Order: sequence, then structure tokens, then C-alpha cells
Amino acid sequence: MISLSIQIPESVAAQFYTAAERLNKRFDSDRPRGPGEPPLIDAKTLMAFALGRHEADDVCAQFDLALRLVRGGAEPPFNPVLK
Repeated sequence: MISLSIQIPESVAAQFYTAAERLNKRFDSDRPRGPGEPPLIDAKTLMAFALGRHEADDVCAQFDLALRLVRGGAEPPFNPVLK
């Protein structure tokens, strides 16, 4: 297991915290919890799940597109519509 410490924009983090809150309301409302016990799902778990679902080809394709759009250059664009 590899541990990462990354910085993300507050607006992005807020989306994960909101999603965790909504999921906990949906799935965790019936479970009795003791004082100080954490919720069923937390935002960091959702972030790890979102990162963990990608395979190398997916990651390469996303960055290939982003870099071609930013860099331009002699190579034809990834998307022929973007000329």
C-alpha cells in the first residue's frame, strides 16, 4: 500500500465531503453508533475509491488529451474536432 499526501482545491474536496455526507444519510442512518464513532463513509475513502478505479491506459489517455490541448505542437490533436 502506498500513502499519498496531495493538495486539492477546496471546491473539489467539498464535493467529496458533500457526497460522503449524502451517502451516510442514505446508508448509515439505521446503524447505532457509539459516541465518537466515525461515520460509515468518509470523504477520504471516496477520494481513494475515485483514484483507485483507474487503470494505466485510462490515466494515460486523460493526460495525453490534457497535454496535447495545453502543449499544442506539431502532433495532430487527440480529438480531430479540435483543430
